[in-house]
Amino acid sequence: MRPFYYLGALLLLAASASVAQPTRPVPKPKRLLAAPDWSVLYAARITPQELRQDLTVLASDAYEGRGTGQKGQKMAATYLAKAFAAAGLTGPVPNSDNPYWQHFKLHRVGLDSASSIKIGTRTFVLNKDFYVILRDPAAAMATIQPTFVGYGISTPAFADFAANAPDLQHKDLVLLLGEPQTKAGQPLLSQNGQPSPYGTAGIAEMGARSPALRSLAPRATFRIMPSAAAFARVLQDYPFMFGQGPDDQITFPGEPQSSPTGPGSNVFFLSPEMGAALLGTTPAGLAQYQQAVAAAGKPVAPAFQPGPIELRIANRADDFTTENVLGYLEGTDKKNEVLVLSAHYDHIGRKNGVVYNGADDDGSGTVSVLAMARAFAQAKKAGHGPRRSILFLANVGEEADLLGSRYYTDHPIFPLANTVADLHLDMVGRVDSVHQGQGDYLYLIGDNWLSGELRALSEATNQRYQHLGLDYKYNSIAEPSHLYYRSDHYNFAKHRVPVIFYASGFHADYHQPTDDVEKIDFPALTRRTQLIFHTAWAVANRATRPALSAQYRPTGYVAAPTDLARYEGIYSSTQLPFKITIKKGSAVLTAQPTRQSPLLLAAISPGVFACAEAGLRFQFAPDKPTFALLENGKNYIFTKD
Repeated sequence: MRPFYYLGALLLLAASASVAQPTRPVPKPKRLLAAPDWSVLYAARITPQELRQDLTVLASDAYEGRGTGQKGQKMAATYLAKAFAAAGLTGPVPNSDNPYWQHFKLHRVGLDSASSIKIGTRTFVLNKDFYVILRDPAAAMATIQPTFVGYGISTPAFADFAANAPDLQHKDLVLLLGEPQTKAGQPLLSQNGQPSPYGTAGIAEMGARSPALRSLAPRATFRIMPSAAAFARVLQDYPFMFGQGPDDQITFPGEPQSSPTGPGSNVFFLSPEMGAALLGTTPAGLAQYQQAVAAAGKPVAPAFQPGPIELRIANRADDFTTENVLGYLEGTDKKNEVLVLSAHYDHIGRKNGVVYNGADDDGSGTVSVLAMARAFAQAKKAGHGPRRSILFLANVGEEADLLGSRYYTDHPIFPLANTVADLHLDMVGRVDSVHQGQGDYLYLIGDNWLSGELRALSEATNQRYQHLGLDYKYNSIAEPSHLYYRSDHYNFAKHRVPVIFYASGFHADYHQPTDDVEKIDFPALTRRTQLIFHTAWAVANRATRPALSAQYRPTGYVAAPTDLARYEGIYSSTQLPFKITIKKGSAVLTAQPTRQSPLLLAAISPGVFACAEAGLRFQFAPDKPTFALLENGKNYIFTKD
């Protein structure tokens, strides 16, 4: 916004030939002075000390990881509501026992803590002797007969079993984790003495073993951890398997439950002692088998004689009430339009007695939103409040599939048609491996997917105030982590509200109990928060709201049913590592990329469809079974399989 000026002084005399005073020179006009840039004044109120003070509370052990529906989440909701009130914000939620809380109900299903497995006369207990991903509850209440498949490896160099083996189909498979060794104690499958993927716990070994195991369509897999220490780290090494917690699945009431990793067989992680008992042997017997494999340099026939196992795995279910936390600052002449500043204040709670504090995820975004709320409130108290109203939104349930933001956008306190943008912060407090030693950067995602004006404003604001390195690495559908779909801004984008998702990237402490306050880079967090504050100030005070880009505006065109049917199918591209399934609906199409949620495609013109929230255009060829996927100036060609 161009600065306006005021006169420092009026000319004291008017010069004219008839009244000229040659002995008294006419005073020169005083220099015109620019009005203060109030954005700078109030951004300076955001300090490392303030951010640290709030985060030290919210990410403390006392808040127990802020798991949705848990004690610590309620404590955090109370803290934020009181902080909004103390800053001078109002609570905008009508008919609530606390006007800062938007209550809603969720449904929680988890494993009954009394679940157990009986092997002979011995009983092994859930979360003490084993963990389980329960995908097929019916198969978990049965007597099973285990089938041993060695290390669970099927490669040309080392094969415990043959992929697609008919005699192993639909069995209960038991396998040793870790990897076979040589006589000298080196990894047998490694060329350089380093562990192979099979010997690396977590996603590496899962990725290596899963294709061959999946070909057997097992009813269950029982994975014996190689040591007691490895068993103690199951929840840390396999967070992608366990989702919200060791056993919780959270949805809206009435919606289907699903495993964090999708449908399939049940997956058990066993302690070495329990694994040995399951195979009818002892830990020493397991060690003898491993030594025999090392001596032979190849799989050997096992001498195990496993007996039947009785599973006693049961679910528990309950409904509970949780809440988003909202603070509202009313604007001036454009108060009916609302800018949203958001972050999620929940994390993943406690797992097996260990607190996951979530200082960066997303304590960092939460305290930044709170700091900006205080700064804007101070501006308003001093008579420099924003033209547009601002909603400071702390979402709950993000870690359980973006539930809090979904509830808000389905039940908005302020009409989404009047919501001009959502500036969303999620994990903004660390420095990732790409930028080691350099905190003056910020990842921006989605800033131009719906509105080119929003990106232009964002970049101009950064150039004027902060000069951070704006990194667009994750701002593409082709980016493997698909971050655009993984935080709360996405639920606003689904309703065609322009968004910017701010992040500082991943690190080794992501979803680990080590994501603690002492690892936050508070000077970097301060500079990033100040940039977002300046951006919010610009959006809240500009003459017009950020406009949707023309290609995503509704046109009124309706596609013919025959055209919709012609576009259906599964499409592949040589340019991208996933497929897209196209299905027809009523006057629309849906597009579902592999392992992602379906996207709604609205018809724009003949053969052209747009997904506004994802910033995508699909252009179907009229004479062949292909379409061009256009995203951020890039063109990807997909062909029907």
